[in-house]
Amino acid sequence: MNSSIYFDIHSLKFDEHSVYREMGYGETLPDDNVCNITRGLIDSSYNIVKPSFYYSIFPCFVNKESINVASCELNTDRTISTLLRKSEIVALFVATAGEEFQEWFNSIKATDDSLKMFIADALGSVIVEATGDFMEEYLQKEILPLKHTNRFSPGYCGWNVIEQKKIFSFLPNDVCGIKLNESSLMYPIKSISGVIGIGRDVLTKKYGCSICKKKDCYLRKK
Repeated sequence: MNSSIYFDIHSLKFDEHSVYREMGYGETLPDDNVCNITRGLIDSSYNIVKPSFYYSIFPCFVNKESINVASCELNTDRTISTLLRKSEIVALFVATAGEEFQEWFNSIKATDDSLKMFIADALGSVIVEATGDFMEEYLQKEILPLKHTNRFSPGYCGWNVIEQKKIFSFLPNDVCGIKLNESSLMYPIKSISGVIGIGRDVLTKKYGCSICKKKDCYLRKK
């Protein structure tokens, strides 16, 4: 793949209930006001947001706590490297809700409406994760008959977020309009980067709190 893939947001698999879960409601519906704002923001997003992704495939060697990609060592820590074992090659990727989402979110932020900001932020998280899911489906069609693992990103399970600099060193400048700041955080903020293992015998088991050893993670589920 040599260029960013942009596609219609209607191709993504998400709905208002995905946003409620991201906001922390679980399977419980929020009150009518929150529901109405959420539905309105989702409807608006369909006319504004232009999600995109990019990946490039490289040979790799998986160690106990790291992955060697084209002579570069990604220090993923043991949890992720274990889940990537049996990978013969890897895809380094980025996916984003896009610059248009960021501009739209900034305009909502300028209104100082904290509830609307909170819902829009959750919606952005849902959109970028759905974009990652769409990317995995696209990748699977390209790599047949091989299989792929789930995607894994810096910042989780002991993989330091600063390692995003290594991932971006393999990707085109301004890929999907994404830039890294001095702290290795991405802008637009609703963006993800990472690695996907590819091979004949890889597993697609998702990592989660049950296997992650990082006890102080703010996202950890008790």
